[in-house]
Amino acid sequence: MKNIFQWILPVCLLVFSSGCKDETTVISIGETRNLITAISTSSAIMGDEITFSVKINQDNDSLAMDEDIAVSLTFTGTDVNGNAVTADDVFTGFSGKIDLQRGDKQGFTSFTVREDLTNYPISGTITAYARGYQMQNAERSIVISDKHYTIMSLQNNTDNKVNEYGKLILVATVGAPAKEDVTIKITPDSEDSFTNLPSELTVKAGYQTAESEIITVKGEEGKNSFESVALTFETTSETHPLYADKMTISVNDLDADLNEKEKLTDERWVYTNPDMVFVSSDNESAVANWNPTIDTQLMNVGDTHPNANLAAEGWTFLNAMEFSPIDALTAGGKENEWGNRVPRYMGEQNVAGTQDYQAIDNDKYSNMSSAGYLQMWCCYEPDGIEATIWNGTLGMKDYGTSALYANKFDGSSTGADSWENSNVRILPGMRVEVRARVKGEINTFNAAIWFQGNKFNVDTWPLYGEVDLLENPATGKGDNQAWQTFHFGKTDHNPSAKFYNADLSEFNIFWIEWRSNDEIAMGTNGVETIRIKPKGDDMYYIAPETTGGGMTGGWENEQWPFTQSYNSEGMHLLLTFACGVTWGGTTYDETAFKEMMKKYTYVNGNSLEDDYPRMEIDWIRYYINSDYQYLGSGNPMRNTPMY
Repeated sequence: MKNIFQWILPVCLLVFSSGCKDETTVISIGETRNLITAISTSSAIMGDEITFSVKINQDNDSLAMDEDIAVSLTFTGTDVNGNAVTADDVFTGFSGKIDLQRGDKQGFTSFTVREDLTNYPISGTITAYARGYQMQNAERSIVISDKHYTIMSLQNNTDNKVNEYGKLILVATVGAPAKEDVTIKITPDSEDSFTNLPSELTVKAGYQTAESEIITVKGEEGKNSFESVALTFETTSETHPLYADKMTISVNDLDADLNEKEKLTDERWVYTNPDMVFVSSDNESAVANWNPTIDTQLMNVGDTHPNANLAAEGWTFLNAMEFSPIDALTAGGKENEWGNRVPRYMGEQNVAGTQDYQAIDNDKYSNMSSAGYLQMWCCYEPDGIEATIWNGTLGMKDYGTSALYANKFDGSSTGADSWENSNVRILPGMRVEVRARVKGEINTFNAAIWFQGNKFNVDTWPLYGEVDLLENPATGKGDNQAWQTFHFGKTDHNPSAKFYNADLSEFNIFWIEWRSNDEIAMGTNGVETIRIKPKGDDMYYIAPETTGGGMTGGWENEQWPFTQSYNSEGMHLLLTFACGVTWGGTTYDETAFKEMMKKYTYVNGNSLEDDYPRMEIDWIRYYINSDYQYLGSGNPMRNTPMY
């Protein structure tokens, strides 16, 4: 959600002053004249002086301020134990403001990291705010410790997970330009584990990183005798010692006997290699430049499903949303002011339930990560966040999150049908697959992947139909339940399947098959979990015993919304991540939730730590069968490649 000042301020934004030298243009408040921040280092040690600056964001040096303003600075951070720390705990001389006067082009403030810090490292964020001005890169992350350590990591791989025969690039990073050559010796736990593994990496003095050539993890035919491989690191540098001297890399066995694995919990019943990234011919080169280690598959409309059983059922490829962080798939074509890459083909969905406690701002709280996942997270905003909430009014919220939608059509060539995020029409004869996981401390959150009929702008809920592909109402710590539910009819019939034995912190493939006007089903990985059909004037559904129950039977004289004649524009997809969840009569402990969330102040998507509450989507894929056809009244199906 953009700053409210952007749309209530005057249209005329430029003021020319004859008193300014060199024909300098002074700027007035408004969205076309922004400020931008900079920080002298993102990694500091005790005793370091840090400079934080704010300047006019401009291509040349012709603009200056036309008024005096005060830019306020706030610091939020946590120490190594997860406890909140203040600016006074960490710095001396932190004034909390930068004064910019008329005619200025930039301003600075300096402060020093305390010499007596304990419980480091400290992770924090310095935030700049000026009323009435749009601030680009308003949040600047900083890590503070006793030394600039050397950190070993895998490029574009935050999970340290690879497939057997998979590729990786090893990266050594020093927190600031190295004061000396830093050589790291690399020793594998087995000499037969890797191909092309270097014996050492050296970060040269004055540089911050060094990276290896592409390394391959070896595999074994059939079931592997190992589930992980390990690397041990050593360095003689006392100035930049290692932050950790060992890395364990989990190895996914691609060709182990699937018959030993539960269909409900193993993704390989859908794809032998679920990590495989689909690419279009237009984006193939850009994806390879982003990450040369990933496995890709070129897909075209009409290609059969890679799964032989699904191909035999007649499912052929139509489109996919891959969240590779390349310009062509990014809204605006580049990182935004928060340092996030927001997906190009999705819009902002203001959902009432999501906004009970949270303000929605996709620019700030969603990101296509360096690992290629769509991240949606919630964070605590100590000063509150002002945003338009679902009923169109303005309100202050303590937390921020994102909510996204796609495929929303209304049959009008000048309305939703013309929007870029209305691209693929979800109609009978379509299978939609979503690979997702739920990470972090998710107590009282509900991560949801769901669909609603596009007749929503004509009828009331639930007459137009709703399909909840995944709801994870984490009403207690560690809840791992998954619900899949249909909603329809005048009195909200809600047949549901639930199961608890899927690890939602790991990726699972959730899928819906709108098979025809007379049948719609959902499943997880290799299992169909629930199916409903109309039967004359009645309706019934079937849930396999593996899901833990449900009921059978019928309901008379009810509206069946899952037909093309009724929902002629199909259904649209929604992704939401709501906090403050009550479910099945549970009580929401607001005090405990607020205390928990104090740890999770704002960072951008590329700075999220593993316990940060979030949902991550790897990809969304669309397949069709011979029953699929578009019969609506709006624009023809565009089907622009989103992968």
